[in-house]
Amino acid sequence: MNQLTYNIVEHRLSGDVGGVPINCAAGSGGRAGTKTKEAENWWLKNNALATHVHFGAHQFGPLPQGRYYMRPHEKHSDMVRLDPFPSNLMFGRSGFLIHPRGPIGSHGCIVPYAFSDVRKIYTAVKTYVGVRKSNPVLEVIAVGSDVDQQFRTV
Repeated sequence: MNQLTYNIVEHRLSGDVGGVPINCAAGSGGRAGTKTKEAENWWLKNNALATHVHFGAHQFGPLPQGRYYMRPHEKHSDMVRLDPFPSNLMFGRSGFLIHPRGPIGSHGCIVPYAFSDVRKIYTAVKTYVGVRKSNPVLEVIAVGSDVDQQFRTV
């Protein structure tokens, strides 16, 4: 059972973790969520067709579609680790998180745009793991508006 769903196309993270509703705007890949002016890559950010991209210093698409176990980061109280299911096609990529905005932004991680949402997700995941002794599940999908519209409206 999925507790959260991230829709790459709609830039939306939503669901329920242990009774805590989550519904927020978020970005993935292409330095989405960066605090550095004009650093986002419009072609890679939230582009469901670029999940395989990982080259250069800041050239990364969104995290690959599939399911991920969520767990609190072992050192940072504002990050959630995303461990892919063995069945996911990862394109050689790893190390995904849910984390706050920062100077670099997203190399594929999910970055909620409001810090209050990051804290809410971290707290909900930590509580869920502590109470249920299992990890909640995130599913990454690409559903909604015409995905290739990104290439026609440059």
